[in-house]
Amino acid sequence: MESSTRQLPAAGWMSDSWVPAITFVTACYAVTWLAWAGFHSAAATGKMWAFWAFLLVTVWSPTLIALAIAMSFGGLSGVRALLRRLFQLRSSVLIWYIAAIILPSSSVLVATALARALHEEAPVIPIEALLPTIAIQLGTGALGEELGWRGFLLPLLQRKTSPVISALIMSVLWSLWHSPSFFFPGLPQVFISPLPFFATVTAVGVFLSLIFNKTGEHVFGTVLAHFVLNTSLALGGARFGNVLWWSLAGAFSLLACWSGFMLSRLSSPRSRSNSIT
Repeated sequence: MESSTRQLPAAGWMSDSWVPAITFVTACYAVTWLAWAGFHSAAATGKMWAFWAFLLVTVWSPTLIALAIAMSFGGLSGVRALLRRLFQLRSSVLIWYIAAIILPSSSVLVATALARALHEEAPVIPIEALLPTIAIQLGTGALGEELGWRGFLLPLLQRKTSPVISALIMSVLWSLWHSPSFFFPGLPQVFISPLPFFATVTAVGVFLSLIFNKTGEHVFGTVLAHFVLNTSLALGGARFGNVLWWSLAGAFSLLACWSGFMLSRLSSPRSRSNSIT
């Protein structure tokens, strides 16, 4: 027999408690650091299975944790409602799906051009590596992270505070969640300083918050933007170092300022949010 807590209506529980948000963030951080502890030694000796295990466990943990929480308190209906955030599209906001493609890729292009101008050029990936690169970028962060951080956590925060504050909280938490990557062999973060990386990811998170809200609180648009960002970076053209990442931080900070302004013009979060039921 289920406890009385589990029998609470999902919408009320999601709206009136900080517990789901805190549980989600705590679990995401715990899984990531446990994965680091579990696979670091093997990866340091060159075992590729450990590298891929860490990467996949880390990037897919937000989605799996969000689904587990939704199932625990909302049952199958809670899971279905969360998944609907992924699959529903709105043709009436096509302009924002276009923005999800153009703005991240343009920002990366500007940052890459600036890095190249500062003599930090690097080869572009060969054409035969393009399809594998696209597949990897789609199957990792683009799909694995969005349903959790944007589809689950962000709406919970927006029921408690303004869209701008919610975006900042989520984005900072999301950026810091990447911290173990700086200490894991084989990941690109080992070649850069944390500060420009965290600044860039936080700024990107604010932009993704805008896309999420403008596309009816569905994550297809944020998945698209995340995928375009990662793929644009993976194409190369500039050394993956501090010059590129400070350039990225500058470009995306400008985008984040505009996104924050647009978010500030949204109506009250309680009046427009759709509860996960």
